[in-house]
Amino acid sequence: MNPNLLSIVHYASGRRPFMLDGVPVPAESGPFLVTSSKSLLWVERAFGDGFLRLGVRQATTGDLFRSMVESIASEGITREWGNVLPTTSEGVLEGLSYLHYYDLQDPTLLYGSEFDISVAPEITRSPADWMPPTWAVLVPSREYVGTAFLFGDGHVGAVVHNPSRGIVVLGGGV
Repeated sequence: MNPNLLSIVHYASGRRPFMLDGVPVPAESGPFLVTSSKSLLWVERAFGDGFLRLGVRQATTGDLFRSMVESIASEGITREWGNVLPTTSEGVLEGLSYLHYYDLQDPTLLYGSEFDISVAPEITRSPADWMPPTWAVLVPSREYVGTAFLFGDGHVGAVVHNPSRGIVVLGGGV
């Protein structure tokens, strides 16, 4: 199973950039969550015909994914997106309905070590050791959700294209 939050692109050799410029994104899909040199940053809209700049920083994918999920949960509650739900069978079913509303089919449940997977119907699932222990997320195609660009020296740049529509957080303070 794939425990990754995002689609992964590996850069095996070459110099590590400080920034990735011109990363294509769906122009009308904001807000976006991107890496900055020290943390994460919310960007309301893409530049021009649909591109962003991403900071490259040192982080493990686990630390990156965890901080992204926590930020998406916080922003989802603040902006009232409706994508942060309780860790109950009703919450999971509501999360599946939320994704289906956006015509996102066949989601995967990524879950923490203490999440009760018995509350979820039979769907594709994968344990994610980076997830807060009692939380889970429902994600459709990782390419829809976003991309993490990994460099051989432990540095990463990443973008979440569709945090309001493409990720349902189960837990996250609700």
